[in-house]
Amino acid sequence: MISNYFNSPDIHPKVLASGMNAVFANGDVLFDWASFEIPRGAAKLLGATISIRRNKVAAIGSGIDLVFARDTNPTSQPPTLGPTNLPVGSEGGFNRTDIIAVLPTNGIHGHIGGNNVTYQGNANFTHQPVLVPLPITGANVGYDKYWVGGVAAGAIDLRSLVAIGPGAGVDISGSDGNFDVIDGTDPTLVFAVGDVLHAQDDIIVGEIGFVATNNIIFKHNGEASASVDGSYVVPASIGDFRIQNGAGATGDLSENDLLYNINPIRITLHFEK
Repeated sequence: MISNYFNSPDIHPKVLASGMNAVFANGDVLFDWASFEIPRGAAKLLGATISIRRNKVAAIGSGIDLVFARDTNPTSQPPTLGPTNLPVGSEGGFNRTDIIAVLPTNGIHGHIGGNNVTYQGNANFTHQPVLVPLPITGANVGYDKYWVGGVAAGAIDLRSLVAIGPGAGVDISGSDGNFDVIDGTDPTLVFAVGDVLHAQDDIIVGEIGFVATNNIIFKHNGEASASVDGSYVVPASIGDFRIQNGAGATGDLSENDLLYNINPIRITLHFEK
């Protein structure tokens, strides 16, 4: 029998900035369900490669356990795992019977690539789970849709040290998209063009168009987004940029407010069919 090996498309789950603003404990929800599709039919999950781009230059801590679900409707998400940075099941609706497979990591090892700190982890399962499709297919012909969630396998520190600079603050209603006073960690060490940033209270800041040691410029020209998960839409004008961020006081940023890349994790799943 000939085995066919393949990888999933890269999965870039959203991690709430407010959740990353405190250390995750063992069993906390790191990210809620993110969807992916694989060629139709049962497949054995051999392992995963997980990359984490940090919000500061520091050790990450523990690994990530991946959990998998299959909903009866490919267009709907399974019941939430719970609020970010709280134990799984902290919010009503979650049922452990929704889980069809679990893939624990066996460690995270750090290295520096370019200007961005990246941590790589390999998740291998001794008894590889088989993802068996229901009689429901994915959005694309010939594919089945599944969902993956992330749970902290110990303490994980994703806190940011990139902040709005001293005495700066940002009046969003008058902003030109150029944040020219940045404090703390050099943003070029942890951010890159195309990253979508939120503030620590989950206010949407924008997609980076330029980043320097103490300067970040956000896109507001309506161009196609370079965000990794494709969910962000670049505002068509500076006026739209201000509205997106909550025009007026609700969107303003204060001195020492921290900035977060909300898609710091990349997951590639490895399968045998």
